[in-house]
Amino acid sequence: MHRHAGRRSRNRRTAGIILCAGFLGLGACASLAPPRSAEPAPGAVEALNGMVKGACNRPVASVLAGEGIPVGQFRAAIYSEQRTGPSARVSQYEMWLYPRDKAGVLIIKMDETCRPMQVYTREGGNVQAFKAG
Repeated sequence: MHRHAGRRSRNRRTAGIILCAGFLGLGACASLAPPRSAEPAPGAVEALNGMVKGACNRPVASVLAGEGIPVGQFRAAIYSEQRTGPSARVSQYEMWLYPRDKAGVLIIKMDETCRPMQVYTREGGNVQAFKAG
């Protein structure tokens, strides 16, 4: 019986450590800052309008400028919308930017008011490679 009680105590201690590490990980994720933004480069909003029309084009151009990513390196763009609730209203937008000569896709995630929340890549892309132009 003594041996079993010790094992239970050790299991609780291990579970506590794992739980604590999980909370620390969530805390680190929650403190991520939104992407940098700056005044869009001349012609950037128009270039995005030429690829896809959307209410979030100016904020996307601001993020590209703030992150040092030239809009001219992209050949196409599309919007993705996430809808929630009974009214199916838009809760988030994503703009997917497809480069002319690089691997991957650059994605800018925004809330329902087009406020930038995150910049990331998919399909083998790398944010630093996009910054290099």
